[in-house]
Amino acid sequence: MKGEEAIARILKLEGIEFVTCFPLAPITNACDEVGIRNIMARSERVAINMADAYSRVSNGRKIGVATVQESAGIENSFSAIAHAYSDSSPILVITGGINREGIGLKVFDAVKNYQYITKFSERINLAKRSSEIMRRAFHNLKNGKPSPVLVELPSDVAGEDLGEFDYDYDYNPTKRFLSMANQEDVEKVVRALLDSKFPLIYVGEGVFYADACKELLDFIELLKAPVITTMKGKSAFPEDHPLSVGFIVGRPVAYFLGKADLILAIGSSLSVDKKFMNYALPPSKNIIQVTNDISDVDKYQRVDYALIGDAKVILTQLIKEVQRQGKFRDSKKIQEELERVKEEWIKEWIPYFTSNEVPINPYRVLWDFMHTVDRRNTIVTHDSGNPRDQISSFYQAIIPRGYLGWGDYWRGHTTTLGFSLGAAMGAKLAKPDRLVVNFMGDAAIGMVGMDLDTALREKIPILTIILNNSCFGGYSKRVPTTSKLLSHTITNYSKVAEGLGWYSERIEKPDEIIPALKRGMREVENGKPALLEFITKEFPIYPTWNYTSYW
Repeated sequence: MKGEEAIARILKLEGIEFVTCFPLAPITNACDEVGIRNIMARSERVAINMADAYSRVSNGRKIGVATVQESAGIENSFSAIAHAYSDSSPILVITGGINREGIGLKVFDAVKNYQYITKFSERINLAKRSSEIMRRAFHNLKNGKPSPVLVELPSDVAGEDLGEFDYDYDYNPTKRFLSMANQEDVEKVVRALLDSKFPLIYVGEGVFYADACKELLDFIELLKAPVITTMKGKSAFPEDHPLSVGFIVGRPVAYFLGKADLILAIGSSLSVDKKFMNYALPPSKNIIQVTNDISDVDKYQRVDYALIGDAKVILTQLIKEVQRQGKFRDSKKIQEELERVKEEWIKEWIPYFTSNEVPINPYRVLWDFMHTVDRRNTIVTHDSGNPRDQISSFYQAIIPRGYLGWGDYWRGHTTTLGFSLGAAMGAKLAKPDRLVVNFMGDAAIGMVGMDLDTALREKIPILTIILNNSCFGGYSKRVPTTSKLLSHTITNYSKVAEGLGWYSERIEKPDEIIPALKRGMREVENGKPALLEFITKEFPIYPTWNYTSYW
């Protein structure tokens, strides 16, 4: 057995079913031999994006693994891994490396250069240490704060002979270890929640990774407090629930943030842009934080109480303690107030949702889409820029991971154009029975468009929707010439998709939106990826970020 085969066998023991890759990656041949599928993308970045979304949609219960070659391969991967690190996504990246005798002679040292955007970065310097180092890698992936992990496999270690060493005996799959909060702290937190006049729950992505969406719902219905979510936490709580305020943007969120006297943050690091934090969680509020990482506490935001441990375990503790203390509030008035504020806000946007403008208003595409798909069987994700800002606030997600939110420059996250294409493919691999849809702009498709080929070649049927405002919306003011250089009369992305084997349509009139969506979904159901290019107007109107204006 050689070093690369030992790594592949360990992946097999850990339940890895496929690795995403780009040619010349170090373990692809060995993966073939042990029955692990190789999924080849057209670029390293998209390969890692796919692994990233696979881990997210699996809530870390299945780990996305990507493998790339040394030098240019791992260099090209930097933005994708930085994105995963920024969003706390647990992925394993296995990179090739130069022979051990050459280490230190080249400028790019992956282990050193990636130590600041990974949780664990280590080189396998001897093939016989493969088991030890891979065990540490998977332990870091499964425990504590989710983050990327990088393992470098030098070329001579990959080919090093291990004889008949029995890795089935030497390596046991790593386990998850969960911790609970101190019971005295739980009692204090529940007392504070029940004594507050208007508590508000702030939900982050940690609820997903703890597999705690059911416990969250049970806790909210017992406590009877309104709920808002972060971008990455969107869909952890059903947005059609009477106590859902929605994603943390817009008038209803501002209204209830202003009214709250106590905020309980569950599964959120609160590590966001400080200016935004001062708007969203001002010092006048009492803050309680539930996190599995002690370093999150008092990092950016002053915290009055903290519960450290697994969100599922702690929510179970909180439920029992609320029941024990037995002090319940009437939610009828809260629900009526919430419904009124949300209805008033939606009325402001109805003219955009139902607009008959040509070019099409992008909000009309979203509105028709949301009322056409089966949201209980759909995963939606956005790209950065206009699609994110327009879709995240109004798409109503009603099942866990029914919306894959990511990035968000305004809240301190990396936000790479084009991520949604790889994310949609990764999500489809994680949930093959779901309709997976990604919304892109014309700038985003330009970044990763050739990877449409990957979806067709690897038989990953997704639905891609392009909101083409023909001017790189959001950038046109900074680069005025874009509106002159770009035009849907010149660039036809639906034809590009057709040339790459996809089902595709170009839609220019509002009354064509729903029929086109139905045709696209039918193609996806039949196993073929579909792209719908909607010619939209540039419409730089988004829900406000400035919460103080509502206080």
